[in-house]
Amino acid sequence: MVPNSAGDGPPGNPIGFIRSTTPQLRALIAEQQSALPAVDFDGMVGQIRRLFEKYTTALAVAPAGLERGRALHRMMDSAVATASHVAASCRCGCCGCCHSEVEITPDEAAVLRERVLGGVEVDHARLEVQAARKRSSPAWANFWSLENRCVFLSTEGACQVYEDRPAVCRRLLVTTPPEACTTAGAALAPVRILLAEILLSATISMDDRGFASLSKMLWRELRG
Repeated sequence: MVPNSAGDGPPGNPIGFIRSTTPQLRALIAEQQSALPAVDFDGMVGQIRRLFEKYTTALAVAPAGLERGRALHRMMDSAVATASHVAASCRCGCCGCCHSEVEITPDEAAVLRERVLGGVEVDHARLEVQAARKRSSPAWANFWSLENRCVFLSTEGACQVYEDRPAVCRRLLVTTPPEACTTAGAALAPVRILLAEILLSATISMDDRGFASLSKMLWRELRG
């Protein structure tokens, strides 16, 4: 899919050429629009557009399914690497974010399906319960409960498919103490990575097959 020409989209939306944007990208744009001189902001939007087109083209070249899912992951790792100077507090075992509603693409679901068929064990009963939830279900608010635990999270708190974890997981980093991620009402300081948000926005903009919870997408894939 080739993006529309510059300026297309809802009036007043400087990144209207992106069909679907992440909340984080919208927040970054609003922040910079208020802070930068108009000429500098326009230059920034132009750069975002070029990167968006670059990512869209690269994703479109990869065949849908396993190849595109893994291509997305490689690109996300490169995007996240641009923030390697930031001292993130995330580490193996601090798995608060592994009890939340993580959304993935159909291509990523194909990657995870392969891991399950290859022998990674998951709790199918819990997967079915999670998959039946509507998007943004209040049930996810009880994030530290067993019912919300990612089916790929081991009893030791480690991801069993770390090398194939979703793009959303790859770009989620914080600088606040890990315990804050499991404390209701605690203030968090997420690491905002512009390249990662542009890439994720390109991903969800190009695919009409949907972007839904890991549980829902994986459940569909396993049921064929």
